[in-house]
Order: sequence, then C-alpha cells, then structure tokens
Amino acid sequence: MTAIGAHRVAGKSGSGTRLFGALFALAACATQLYIFHWGVITPDTVVQYGQAVTGQYDDWHPPITAWLWRQLLRLGAGRDLGGAPMLMLNIALYWGALLLIANILARRSGWPAAALMLALGLLPIPFGEVGSILKDPLLACLLAMATALIIARNAGGSIALALVALPLIVVASATRFNAAFAAAPLVLLLLPVRWTRSVWRTVALGLAAAAILAASSWVINVALLKPHRSQPFLQLVNFDLAGIIAQGGDNGYPLLSDHAARRFTAHCYTPALYGARDQDVCAVAEDSLAVFVAQPGESATGVWLNAILGSPLAYARHRAAHLNHNWRFMLRTVPNDAVYVMSAPNAFGLHFTVTPLAKSISHAAYLTARSPVGRPISWIMIAIGLLIVAPTLPSRRILTGLALSALIYGGAYAVVSVASDLRYNLWTMLAGLIGLAVVFAERGRLHPARLLVALVPVIVVAWLELRVLA
Repeated sequence: MTAIGAHRVAGKSGSGTRLFGALFALAACATQLYIFHWGVITPDTVVQYGQAVTGQYDDWHPPITAWLWRQLLRLGAGRDLGGAPMLMLNIALYWGALLLIANILARRSGWPAAALMLALGLLPIPFGEVGSILKDPLLACLLAMATALIIARNAGGSIALALVALPLIVVASATRFNAAFAAAPLVLLLLPVRWTRSVWRTVALGLAAAAILAASSWVINVALLKPHRSQPFLQLVNFDLAGIIAQGGDNGYPLLSDHAARRFTAHCYTPALYGARDQDVCAVAEDSLAVFVAQPGESATGVWLNAILGSPLAYARHRAAHLNHNWRFMLRTVPNDAVYVMSAPNAFGLHFTVTPLAKSISHAAYLTARSPVGRPISWIMIAIGLLIVAPTLPSRRILTGLALSALIYGGAYAVVSVASDLRYNLWTMLAGLIGLAVVFAERGRLHPARLLVALVPVIVVAWLELRVLA
C-alpha cells in the first residue's frame, strides 16, 4: 500500500516549503501566545489549578490533567508559573502536529496541501479553543500530535515515532471519561497492517484497545492518583432520570415522590443541560441519588439501568433530543460557547486579560459556530465522507482511523453526554480537518463516484442548516 510521503518533492522547492511552513507555524504560535497569555481562566480551570498546586485531586474531572499541570509547575523552581506551561504545551502540540503533517503532505503533493493544513489550523474555533486551559483542548492536541507521529511513521519514519505516539494516546484517553472512544481507533493504526485486514478482526482489536485504554485510565486516575471520590457518574444518572420524566416516562428517582420528581424536572431540566449545580433547588434531585446509593447494596448503575429499562422509549427520545443539541443540527440559536474569553475569580492569582483581539477571536468563533462550518453535525458528516472516499486513496488506513475516531467519539455523546458545550466536539472537528487535508493531498486519486456520494450528506446537512438560519 502506498503511504503518505511515498512521492517526494525534491530540491529547493521542498526546502522552501518546509522553511515557509516552519515560519508560518512559529508566527501562529507567537500570535496565539500573545492573544491568550497565559490561558483563558474558566471555573473548571481554577478547580484543576488548585488541585495541581496542592497535589490533592478529586474525580469530578479526571485528575491526570491536574497532575500533568503539577509536573509542569515544578519547572518553575519555586516561581508561580500559573497557566503558562499548560498553554505553551497545548500550543506546541497543536502547531507541532499540524506542521509535521504539513511537511509530510508537501512531500506527497507539494505546497498547496501543506498550506491548506496550516491554514485550517487558523480557523477561529480550534485556534481559540487551544487558548483555554481545559481538558478538551488538551485531549485534542495530544491526539493531533499522536496522529502526526503515526502519519510520519507510515510515511517511512522510525518505529520510535510509534513508541512516542502510544503514550500520548494513553494520556489523552485518561483526560476524559469518554476519551477511549476517540483514542482506540488511533491505537489500531500503530498495529501491523496485516492485523487489521479483516473487518471482524479489526472490530475485535478495536474493542480490545478501548478496554485496555479504559483500564489504563482507571489505573492512572484512580489507582495511582487516588482522588477524592465525588461520584461524577451521578450527574449522568440524574440527567437521564429527569429526561425520562420529561419525555413522559416513569419516575426513576428512588427517594423522590412522583410529584417532587416532576416538579424538579420541570424547573431544572432542558434537553441541553440539567441545572443541578447552577441553582440550589436543582441540587436536591442529584443529592437524593447520592444519599440512596450510599446505602449498602445500592448502586448508581442499578438506578440508571432500571430507569432506562422501565421507560426505554422515553429514554431514547430524551437522548435523541440531547444529541441534537450536542451536534447542533438545525438549531436556530446556539450558545456563545465556541471560544471562552473570561477570567474566573480565584484565590490563586490566575488572571486572563480579555483584550479586543481575544474578543475578536471569540466573536469569529461564534459566527463560525452558527454556520454549518462550525456545527458538530457537519463534521460527523465529513467523517462519514472520509470513510466513503478512503478505500481508493493511498492513505486509506490513516483516513479510516481518523474518521472512526471522530465518529465514535462524537457518536458516544448519544449515551454519555450531560451537557452540550462545543468544546466537547473539538477533536471531532480537528480530526475532520486533518482528514480533509490528507484527502486534498491525494485528490488526484479520488474516485469521482465516491466523492459524489461522500459530498451528498455534507451538502444536505449544510443546506438544511442554511434554511434554518435564513
């Protein structure tokens, strides 16, 4: 099988392209650092920084992010580095990955493909998201660099590239409770080609990879870092129980009367989000679950499954409504959450200055998020399109892995999501962007019929979105 980088552009032209790419990426890094120094400070940022400083973790957020931040803070030798090392890590991973991929694409088909890859990195949503110190940008940046190393390995690079990519994938998998869905398809790209020629063997290996990654995340986030157990799973249980009630199903709250459960649901639940931690009154429902599962012989999983099995159609309607908010399909209005520019109050001295430039990036990201270009459903369709065109292209294995990573990760929100912030879908978007650049580099090998079929779902979704916005 021909791989990316099999055909090389030699001579001064290739050297000039690499030099221009390096200068472009360096300028982009400097610009990003200037606009976002030293990282947008959200309430989640403050919580994880506090854990990084003290070394005392809880599991409301996977503690690997706070632990990694703590290690980077030690580089300051007693100086207060704040968010600087995490921001620089994200930016270095992000532009380092895009530059590495761009150089490989340049060798494959010349400077236009390289320029496209770097230009896509300037899109306001991913460019701005990387400026926030949150687990979602970290996940996306780690997986982007792992993907770049895998592409470099498949282009004839040393096996050492794969050995570096694997720990990046393992760490990325530990940054979110659902990150194994994104990471597992990339693990398969590290395996010998002959191991994944059979569909059923590939599926089996994918499931095994997901299980191993989930186990490694447990070892890191629970066994090694020993966080305080805050039962974040109850947030999902509470959201689904309220959604079932909202969709006409039975009351699954074991300690709430039907009247109380429906009252809390009417006041606190929307298909996009349950407001349990925003208003004191809404905390009652979730707190009642915590009280119940603390009893001997009771579990949150049991409450959750009993509610789903008791009202499967109501659960399905609730989940479909939430997924539509998560993917933002045909929503006339979307929240202004594409790129945060804020500085949450804190006692640690963390601060972000909201400059006119930062506001401009945020506004451009919001406009993009309102359009079909910024909606997760569009990138789900693009991932499907990548699967359709991949079989005839030299980089079909890379494209298939990227598409499956984007699809499975984005699709998992049908079951495990409790909120619909756009940042949750950052990796789905970034994986699609990388896939598009690879396809553009191999555009001469595109099968016209496959391309047409691949474009249909993307065009239909975009047309429907534009009709709603009109």
